[in-house]
Amino acid sequence: MNICNPARPNELGRPVCVAQPIPAVRLLVVCLQLLLLFAASAKAQFPPAPGTGPGLPETVEAIENARVTTRILYITAHPDDESASVLTYLARGLHAEVALLSLTRGEGGQNDLGPEQAPQLGLIRSQELLAATRGYGVKLFFTRAKDFGYSKTPEETEKVWGDEVLQDMVEIIRTFRPTVVLNGWGGVHSGHGHHQAAGLLTPKAVQLAADSNYKLRGSSSVQEDATWGDRRPILLLDVDRGEKPQGYPLPLDDISSLYGKSWREIGLDAFANHHTQGITGFLNSPFLRRPITLKREDGGDFDLASLNEPLGPLDEDFEVANRGVDPLMRAVDASLVAARDAALRLDWKASADFLIAAGKKLDQIPLPALSSQTPAPVQSLFRSIHRKREKINAALVLVAGVRLDAISDRSELVPGETFTVRVDPHHRDAINGDFRKISLAPPHDWNIVKEDPEPNGAIRFTVAIPQALRFPQNVSEWLLWSQRIPGNAPGLPSPALLPEPPPLATATQDVVLDGYSFTAVSPVTSIRATSTRADRIAPRVVPAYTLAVEPTQLISVLAKPPRPRKPFEVLLRIHSYATQPGKVSVGLDAPRLWIVSAPVTLSFNGVGDQYARFKVTAPLKLAAGNSKISARAYNTADRTPSAKDQKFTLSLEPLQTMPTLLWAEPAHCLVHAFAINVPQNLRVGYITAESEPIPDALRMLGIQVELLDAQALAFRDLSKFDAVVVGVRAYELRPELPAANQRLLDYAAKGGTLLVQYQRDFVWDKSFFAPYPALISPSAPPAKEGATPAPRPLPRITDENSPVKFLKPNDPLLNRPNKITQSDFKGWVQERGLYFWTQFDAKYTPLIAMNDPGEPDLNGALVYARYGRGVYIYTGVAFFRQLPEGVPGAYRLFVNLLSASRPPR
Repeated sequence: MNICNPARPNELGRPVCVAQPIPAVRLLVVCLQLLLLFAASAKAQFPPAPGTGPGLPETVEAIENARVTTRILYITAHPDDESASVLTYLARGLHAEVALLSLTRGEGGQNDLGPEQAPQLGLIRSQELLAATRGYGVKLFFTRAKDFGYSKTPEETEKVWGDEVLQDMVEIIRTFRPTVVLNGWGGVHSGHGHHQAAGLLTPKAVQLAADSNYKLRGSSSVQEDATWGDRRPILLLDVDRGEKPQGYPLPLDDISSLYGKSWREIGLDAFANHHTQGITGFLNSPFLRRPITLKREDGGDFDLASLNEPLGPLDEDFEVANRGVDPLMRAVDASLVAARDAALRLDWKASADFLIAAGKKLDQIPLPALSSQTPAPVQSLFRSIHRKREKINAALVLVAGVRLDAISDRSELVPGETFTVRVDPHHRDAINGDFRKISLAPPHDWNIVKEDPEPNGAIRFTVAIPQALRFPQNVSEWLLWSQRIPGNAPGLPSPALLPEPPPLATATQDVVLDGYSFTAVSPVTSIRATSTRADRIAPRVVPAYTLAVEPTQLISVLAKPPRPRKPFEVLLRIHSYATQPGKVSVGLDAPRLWIVSAPVTLSFNGVGDQYARFKVTAPLKLAAGNSKISARAYNTADRTPSAKDQKFTLSLEPLQTMPTLLWAEPAHCLVHAFAINVPQNLRVGYITAESEPIPDALRMLGIQVELLDAQALAFRDLSKFDAVVVGVRAYELRPELPAANQRLLDYAAKGGTLLVQYQRDFVWDKSFFAPYPALISPSAPPAKEGATPAPRPLPRITDENSPVKFLKPNDPLLNRPNKITQSDFKGWVQERGLYFWTQFDAKYTPLIAMNDPGEPDLNGALVYARYGRGVYIYTGVAFFRQLPEGVPGAYRLFVNLLSASRPPR
């Protein structure tokens, strides 16, 4: 797996980067304690960032990279926490080899683009960060830390994360072997608990990585437990991004001679890939333009040269005290300089000759085969020389123009079938040598059954996938199944810590130039084209048949006495990935006493869709809770015991925000049964900005919900609605909404209910959207002279089990049409709410108060005022998280709010 390798600065200050082959496997596991979390992705979702193709800048940087030995690991908590400008300067300006470690995948955040939350959002944000790191020119790692939403203390965060996160951090440090670690949240002792925990765990991980007594759980080799930082201490630096940073200031605004932009601008161009976080709206923020400094965490001085150390001893990692330059390394560096200069002249033959000379000099160092008995100094020397040779070879591949276009005939691969891969080799005409036969490396138990030569040296391989390769049905099976994929290359950590797993299949070509041998490697990809776009997608193993269920959720309202239940329909879309004709029996499995129509048999002629419709009836005495109706298909019409392994129960669908990602989960319809009173013919207008799930959730109750676009906000007669709901962050993300706000207030004054869900403080507090004054985060009082202003924490309740106090227990909003009790606040997920009001006019009535442990009550979570003949309501309660999870109390309370203007029955 080749990742962008930074290099040493040259006289042009060129921010250039080694080309990045596209990894092939896109089944990305997010271990977030849910039933089934994996998906497939495609790098073509984002256009290539400047400096990530196989051109002159990338070639020059690949050469320069071989002249630098510094390795820097930057550690932070979430995607988008990183300093894009710092990473870009270190990788493209100083040309150090840099990696970013994000402890979480960001699944606990928000989504500005679509409905995905939780693990689905984690998949998307992982790809966004991967796209950003290509622009920075750095590698990317993750840990298995769960992003469980906003945390107020590092203690809470570390309790949730457990020891697993520290284990992962140590594994990455021991694998990447950084000489410098940047603590992105070092010295930060306020704000998000994840940030504080990351700052506290980083020095611990550095210390434990050097401790020979600290063993990694599950490690299977001495190599995995090899300490790092004991002989050569790691330089630990804090990144200071404060208003008055202390330490060594980085020249982030220096202009690159190649791109005509500063390192900061280049970094921010890549940082804009964090689309789901609305980053593009903040690229001109003063925070992103601040000076940034580095300082030693222990307060001491550090040598700036440690950020880009040149070639010196044969093994700089072991010969710590040796600051001299070995004669052989001096000769290698001279050859690399000559190769760079020749490349800048576009003299590819001369550049290749100088790189070959550098590689041959390294080959003069005798290195025995490694074993468990190899002495530590020899092991260290082996790693050092191997790393240097890999860098030279990476540069030589680009200089020689060696490229393998390895294209699969399709991206979805089915066990028991065959597929073809056409590999087309290329190299520069000016480079003469022995370009040997192409080979293909599929997983070890897959068979190449045919090799057909094609024009210009291309070969078409036919590969057979074993029938026994059954697609996983749950997390445990996935973890076992993933081991069938080729293991990581040396120097990479466990698959779960990578942004995506290693390639499923690779094409290789051995090349010998003037007696020097190296290998070009390229992952296998496929091209998926439509009339509007073309994506390069990695092959992924899929089941022969998948099932999409509609609806995925239903609500069954419980009444006293029980009423006869009407049957409802469940529609299945069965997709065949199999290229061969087949026949499947499709049906539903329901709990005992449920009535389900009989299975049906469907025939397929190959890839395509078929549909089936079933009637389902719940029992008369349905208990409160959740019931699961599971869809399944068998690949023969007659079910027999021998067909057990041919049962298909998965849904595999593209994510709306990023369609090249496939989301896999069990194919089922979840029926939520609970008691609730819903007024008849309740009509709601909804202003959504993030493709929220709430409108669909309300429709499950039979509520008529109409989404209001810009035209409706400007001209529609709103009086037909019982309530108009302003979705989360709508004043921020719907540009036409502020201008329509007076129409909404007029609607409420004439007798309607205007329900506003949480808005962010920086938008809300500078405007006057509510009928009477109300603030989320008022200005903090001025600090005493000489003191640093204390940050004001945002009003939110992160403990989903926080006790709730009723301030007005007899208020109609807590009693009509549903009596709200303490039991309605049980079973909530992730948080109670966020962006509460903290100051509001006396005309408002707060209904509930709640607090996180050890904090005072907040009473701005649910506030309303009578306004004219209607009602104005503001709520920071996290309904957008609770309703999709089927939390009964959240539904009952939300219906009460929607019914605020309805006369009592």
